[in-house]
Amino acid sequence: MARDRKGKAKEELKGPSAPGWMITYGDMMTLLLVFFVFIVAYSTVEIEKFRAAIGSFRGALLPYAPAPTGPAFIRRPVASIAEMELFEQAEEIEAMVREAGLGELIEVHQVKGGVRIVFSDPVLFDEGKDDLKRMAFSILGKVVGVAVTLEAGEVLIEGHTDDTPIHTERFPSNWELSAARALKVLKFFQTRGFPPERLVAVGYGEYRPRAELPRTAPREEKGVNRRVEIFLKLEQEMGGISTRPISEQYEGGWGD
Repeated sequence: MARDRKGKAKEELKGPSAPGWMITYGDMMTLLLVFFVFIVAYSTVEIEKFRAAIGSFRGALLPYAPAPTGPAFIRRPVASIAEMELFEQAEEIEAMVREAGLGELIEVHQVKGGVRIVFSDPVLFDEGKDDLKRMAFSILGKVVGVAVTLEAGEVLIEGHTDDTPIHTERFPSNWELSAARALKVLKFFQTRGFPPERLVAVGYGEYRPRAELPRTAPREEKGVNRRVEIFLKLEQEMGGISTRPISEQYEGGWGD
């Protein structure tokens, strides 16, 4: 009799402690939880998709709500409120660029640490000259306004030329021309009230082209390399403006 009881006890211990379906259900819930954790961990908010979703939600509640805005030039994911504010400021510059009909000549990029604006030839200067064109004043004025509003830590201005040699009394080489153009933009910022201690100008001549082209390439094709790039640095260093050399702060390209 005692043996029968022991045998039954062993059988009860060996038997399942819960129904089989519950084990399967628990495994499925665990896998789903892990799946959604990975989705949240690796996801970012894209501003256009976010706006489209909000617009759809508003449309469901308020049929007369305005439709989401059209696509912007920028296509970089936005991950924080600060970056969303930065994105909106960059969009304002883009809107002004489009209104001026210069969308193919001016690029606005939200990049790590700030906004980079690329002015291709001939928006700011005529070929071989360093005098700002009148059409550039309103666009540059808007850029200065954004830099002041966002309290940019530094504004870094790069001058670039193509590889066509220049030999004039004022510009013995492309080095002088690119540096003079960057300096003209810097002085524009200064005259509009931006703190001069936060301004940096540098000339790269022909040595950092956007496109590698043969020296015999047509002048029109080389226009992609004749440009001025402005980087608004918006990430502040601890204790104020960084005192590290520019080459250390922006190794590999400003704002990349």
